[in-house]
Amino acid sequence: MTLFSNLKKRERNLFCVTAVLIIFWIVQGFVVKPIFTKWKQLDEKISADALKLERNLEMIKRKDAIKSDYEKYASAVKMAGSEEEEMAKFLTEIEALATSSSIRVIDIKPRPAKKVRFYKNYLVELEAEGDINQVSKFIYDIQNSPQLLRVDKLSLGIKGAGTNLLKCRILVSKILIP
Repeated sequence: MTLFSNLKKRERNLFCVTAVLIIFWIVQGFVVKPIFTKWKQLDEKISADALKLERNLEMIKRKDAIKSDYEKYASAVKMAGSEEEEMAKFLTEIEALATSSSIRVIDIKPRPAKKVRFYKNYLVELEAEGDINQVSKFIYDIQNSPQLLRVDKLSLGIKGAGTNLLKCRILVSKILIP
């Protein structure tokens, strides 16, 4: 206590206040702040997990509808025959859609099937021509085909000057699970 005996009352009070502030700052920085930070992180994690749980419960409620949709689409994406037979069905479907859309197919080139992880991607590149209504109906029909076809690439151009015919190049794909 010799340190305090040499100090005046005002200096002792100032020293005590300074010591209390330093201790408060240390406790706040090394104890309170980390606890609140961890608390906030845990609260955010709980909120995120609660949201995931809500979504999962919603999926469980829709289990029967999801299962029926799966069964409906599973038959469309399961391979029923060899690669050649599947490609022939694919080409037949495209030709039927072109006929129903009144579009004229100029060239059709099947590409080799690509194996991607657990499925095969079949591709067909075709060149066709027709007016804007025919082309748009053809693309719509492809996208809404029961065989789950998809237009991957499309380029349009005018067939010639003074004509309303469009010339289009379309890359159509179909995914099948072996």
